[in-house]
Amino acid sequence: MLPSSANVVVIGGGVLGTSAAFHLAEAGIEDIVLVDRGPVGSGTTPMAAGQTGYLNSDRFATDFGLYNVEFFENFEARTGHAINFHQSGSLRITLTDTYHQDLDRRLEVAADIGDDARIISAEEARAMVPLLAPTPDCRIMLMPRDGWVEPKSVAVAYAAAAVDRGVQFHTGIPVTGLVHNDDRVTGVTTPQGTLQANWVVLAAGAWSRQLGQPLGINLRSVPVRHQAFVTAPLADARPDQPIVRITEPQFYVRPEAGGLLVGGYGYRPLSFDMDNFADGFEIAALEADQVYYEQLQAAAEPFFPVLGDAVRVQDRRGLPTISPDGRMVISEPTGAKGLVAMTACGVGGIDRSPGAGRIVADIVAGREQWIDPEILGANRFGEDFVDDVALRARCEEIYAHHYHDVY
Repeated sequence: MLPSSANVVVIGGGVLGTSAAFHLAEAGIEDIVLVDRGPVGSGTTPMAAGQTGYLNSDRFATDFGLYNVEFFENFEARTGHAINFHQSGSLRITLTDTYHQDLDRRLEVAADIGDDARIISAEEARAMVPLLAPTPDCRIMLMPRDGWVEPKSVAVAYAAAAVDRGVQFHTGIPVTGLVHNDDRVTGVTTPQGTLQANWVVLAAGAWSRQLGQPLGINLRSVPVRHQAFVTAPLADARPDQPIVRITEPQFYVRPEAGGLLVGGYGYRPLSFDMDNFADGFEIAALEADQVYYEQLQAAAEPFFPVLGDAVRVQDRRGLPTISPDGRMVISEPTGAKGLVAMTACGVGGIDRSPGAGRIVADIVAGREQWIDPEILGANRFGEDFVDDVALRARCEEIYAHHYHDVY
């Protein structure tokens, strides 16, 4: 039975909410309750590619990413629960001068932090990924510490680690609203009654914006559709091959169950207002955009010719949340003391989950934040993107240029 009060309530059992629950408990916070409308690791989390990446020309993103990759490298030692982290590296391939220069900036950061990222030849890349057909003028950067995980397993492992540390999980219970007293959030409402709390962590994924709006909280974060597909097993698809990210056509390829998982950005970006879905809507019911898949395959096929005859055996589609600058939103919004918004995963919720959970724990525990609070603050947009039309247009644009700009 759902309790009537808790010290901290976490809304959402996806990878961000479960990471927050774990990090809060690890920080010594007691009496934590996590509530989710579905089972742990549902929603957009299981639709993700689960890829990790830490090296960026933006130094903040690199510092943030280093915490994340180190966490994944030591996940079992840190949490007590194992995940299958395939740390087989990644190849970032650029085709034009503009993005060749981006690799140069990443190499400079790699040198600063003592990382082994380096430029490799097309022949070396083919030896690692036999199905890859690099173009003659491309440039290829190997980042050995990148990798990928099965996404739902990460949320489940966080949840198990949180339970070990005393967190209560109540699934199958939707949160219908936030309770507030003047400028302080004091709990949540559910069909089973009100749950009072000193702190509420809003990690409800695509529904986070809707839950904040009745309180006048205008989170600059909207869900934007992302899709990927998985092929049947293919000869020469190696389970240990690196992720391949090709910048200009904006797609990625990694191994999956003997075949390839292919996803990409900039193909028919579309945002959603969750109020337009019927009650009880689940992410798995999101309608597929077949034109998106056709465009994605057409973009990837010149670099992976095997895709021309490959059988598509699984479609993945989710609603990751995007902000107007492509960064996460993790902070107490103005006028909502006691509420920690945790949204705008930027199609990278798995990868960013360790650092995001740590920030939430810093806020609730009253610790000095390891990341400058202004960088991910909910109030950083000021009066920009207040209007829903402008906000959605901007977030669709950010999604559409995910590999083309550095945020």
